[in-house]
Amino acid sequence: MNKKVEEFVMKTLQQAVRQLQQYTQCIERGDRLLIACSGGIDSMALLHYFYEEKERLHIDVAAVYVDHMLRGEQSKEDGKFVAQFCRARGIQFYTKAIAIADIVAKTGDNVQNVCRIKRYEYFEELMAQHTKLVTAHHADDQLETMLMAMTKGSSLAALSGIRVRRPFAQGEMVRPFLFVTRAQIEAYMNERGLLHREDPSNAKLVYTRNRVRHTVTPLLKKENEHIATHAAQLSIQLQQDDMFLNELAEQYVTQYVKQQASGAYHFEINMFQRMPLALQRRFILILLSYVYKDVNVLQSHALTTSLLTLCSTVNGNAQLHLPNGVVARRQYGNMLIGDIDNEELETRMLLPYEPVRAADYEIVLMQAGTTVLATDDVYYITLTAHEQLYIRSREHGDRIWLKGMEQPKKVARLFIDEKIPVARRQAIPLLVSNKRGILSVIGVRASVYVSDVQQCHQWQIVIRTIAL
Repeated sequence: MNKKVEEFVMKTLQQAVRQLQQYTQCIERGDRLLIACSGGIDSMALLHYFYEEKERLHIDVAAVYVDHMLRGEQSKEDGKFVAQFCRARGIQFYTKAIAIADIVAKTGDNVQNVCRIKRYEYFEELMAQHTKLVTAHHADDQLETMLMAMTKGSSLAALSGIRVRRPFAQGEMVRPFLFVTRAQIEAYMNERGLLHREDPSNAKLVYTRNRVRHTVTPLLKKENEHIATHAAQLSIQLQQDDMFLNELAEQYVTQYVKQQASGAYHFEINMFQRMPLALQRRFILILLSYVYKDVNVLQSHALTTSLLTLCSTVNGNAQLHLPNGVVARRQYGNMLIGDIDNEELETRMLLPYEPVRAADYEIVLMQAGTTVLATDDVYYITLTAHEQLYIRSREHGDRIWLKGMEQPKKVARLFIDEKIPVARRQAIPLLVSNKRGILSVIGVRASVYVSDVQQCHQWQIVIRTIAL
């Protein structure tokens, strides 16, 4: 998509499709198209158009219908309608019935979300025989999508709307109707006397898209009847700009981001800060795309902004807990993003006045009575001859002797009792003595071997929380 998109107002569906094809080359000679068809006016126009154009374009055409079994006989009849249309024209037809209501009852997930996931899972199964999945998203859908993105405070990528083409299964998903308006679709169907089915759920205002479609866009069209076409033009321009900037950001990611053995991603913040802000945003989004497959997570403006703020300084140490247990941690001018709470801590000896940083904490051994911050946790201890202290992760069989207990307790059992998430347990530092064993599970519980009062103790162990 490297050609300039000029403003235009199309008169026919065919002209609109060919205009978009000129910019995007979304349909190519030899393609085997799998057309998602619900029986509604949009997808029936799509199926008929490519059936009529298949000889000129040198393509093969097949159709697929998924019955979600939410509308009883009506959805069955929709499937029969599409099947009959295909049979009359010799079009390969696929269909599958999926009991969505049963799945929702078991999972408690959103009905529309389950419908989409299961529908596209079936489409993926069929892609072994096809090069492109084709959907009937059109210019009015694009306008609605962009308006919805604005109301959600989404990222620029989300604001640019539905993509004309993107990878899907072994091939691509394409939307060749994105320059076509609903009015052009209706005119195309009427001129040819083509029939379609109506889904009554399209009129229900419980769905956000339907509210936008039936209440917001009619007002905008009164101001300018061509607003859907203008939205489609703007979307293509934004996508072209975004693609160019993403390619630049991808070069930075390839050059400077390293993946650790644990799977977490690492980069230096000084390098990141030298990048233009526009590339910083895309750099973050590319990294998040490695970690997440959920589009809704990737489109979160708040998430991107939070990570940009975390990378705005190299001073101090801080971390953010992101969705699905992912952690972003700034430490020593470096950034780590991923499942880093599962990483084992490096075993470090605790020497006087030499701070040890471990996970969310800074631990310092110093002379008892030394002034500390009011927010610091302080343990007091008198060390015996040749006694050495260490900071490490837990090990199998670790036990800690807690105050008030007659025998040591398994650290694993302590984590369960304290409701410590499994994903965080290996990252919790242990303060260990080579003479007495575990002195403290830091941030959780201390043993009988340390005191919370100074009395006549020689040393104090100061534990300072350094994460945000």
